[in-house]
Amino acid sequence: MDALHITDARKSRRGLIGTIAVLVVIVLQIAIPLVALLQPPPQKFGFQMYSGLGGVTATVVDGDGAERSVTDFDQLVAKYRPDTDWLPLLPEAICDSDADAAEVRVEQSGRVRSIECG
Repeated sequence: MDALHITDARKSRRGLIGTIAVLVVIVLQIAIPLVALLQPPPQKFGFQMYSGLGGVTATVVDGDGAERSVTDFDQLVAKYRPDTDWLPLLPEAICDSDADAAEVRVEQSGRVRSIECG
């Protein structure tokens, strides 16, 4: 009879550990995106990570100070996607592709990055 109680206790303990592990995973799957949702979009692992960036505008200023908008993003980056963060790399790509550019200004979701082309 004692061996039966020990076996039942082990099964009970394993079942409790498994239940706790499943509950921890479920809580993490809800908590991490919820915390990310409270921060400005887009956030990795957040509910809005693919939709929070919005459209991109790019302006090129030539050596004479004349401004013009860049509209052919597909020609420049192969596949323009508005959910990609374009600020880190797009200004340099525009400078490299436009020989007349003296300055490039890229704006996305209220954030602006300007660089001078060299």
